[in-house]
Amino acid sequence: MASRLAKNKPKNKAELKFMLATDMAEYQEGRLWWDVCARYQDNAELSSLPPPHPHPPTSSCAVKNSRRSMEDRHVVIHDFHTLFNIKDYGPASYYGVFDGHNGIDAAVYSVSHLHQYLAESQHYPSQPLLAMREACIRTDDLFTSKADKENLHGGTTAVYALLRPKEQKLYVGWLGDSLAVLVRRGVPYQIVQAHKPDRSDERDRIEKLGGTILYWGAWRVNGQLAVSRAIGDVEYKPYVSAKPDVEEITLDGTEDFLIVGCDGLWDFVTEQEATNLVYNHLQENAGQC
Repeated sequence: MASRLAKNKPKNKAELKFMLATDMAEYQEGRLWWDVCARYQDNAELSSLPPPHPHPPTSSCAVKNSRRSMEDRHVVIHDFHTLFNIKDYGPASYYGVFDGHNGIDAAVYSVSHLHQYLAESQHYPSQPLLAMREACIRTDDLFTSKADKENLHGGTTAVYALLRPKEQKLYVGWLGDSLAVLVRRGVPYQIVQAHKPDRSDERDRIEKLGGTILYWGAWRVNGQLAVSRAIGDVEYKPYVSAKPDVEEITLDGTEDFLIVGCDGLWDFVTEQEATNLVYNHLQENAGQC
C-alpha cells in the first residue's frame, strides 16, 4: 500500500481516500484467499472448514483467433460461499465471461473484482438479484475512478452466473452482447437479451441522453461502439450504461448444462449448434468435460 502511494502521490484528500479504499479492497480479497488456503494446509484447522461440495463438471476455453492480442477474460469459482465464508445458504458456484474491447484493462479488473463485490454486497446472500446489480455497478464505478487516476482504457461486456443448487436457483446478470444459454433436454433457452444500440429501448435511452446511433458495418453508439452497455468505456458515458439486466431461473431438474460465451462464439455458432457440439463431446468422452 505504501509503495503505491509513493509511486502515485494523491493530489487531494478525495484522491487519497479513493486510493486507500482501493488498496484495502485488494488487500482484503487477498487475505480472504490466503486465510482459506492456510486453513486447508493446516490439519488442525481443517475441522473449521465446511466439507467440499461436489461441483458441476465444468469446461472452459479461450481462443484469441486473428486478434492482435487477447482481450477477453473468464473465471470459474467453485465453492463460492466457502471462499467468502458465507454460511447457511448451501454451496454456490460463480462463472463469468468478460469480453474486453479497446484494451484489456476493464476485463482484467472485472474478472478480478466483480465476484468480490457480489460477496461483499449488503444484499448478499439474501437478495442475490439486487447484489448482482450492485456488484456490476460498483465494479464500473471503481474501475472508472481507477482508469482516471492510472490512465487505463477500454471497456468490457459481461455475463456472469451464480448457481445455488440447494435452492434450485440460477442467477444470471449481463451487460452487452455476451450470452448465456441454458439447455433443457436438448432444447437451448436463451437467457440474455443482448444490449445492442439498435434495440429500440436502448436507442431511445441513448438518444434521450443526447447520443446518436449510427451504422458503420454495425449499429454503433456515436458511430463507434457496437454495444450499448458495458463496464468502463469512460469516453462513451453516459450513453453506454453499466446497469445490468439480471434474471432468476428456477431449476426443475430437466437442465443439462449452461453455455456462457462472448460474441466471438455466438457470431459464428447458433445456439442449437453449440448445444449439439456439447452433447456430441459428452457422448464421445463418456460424459467427461
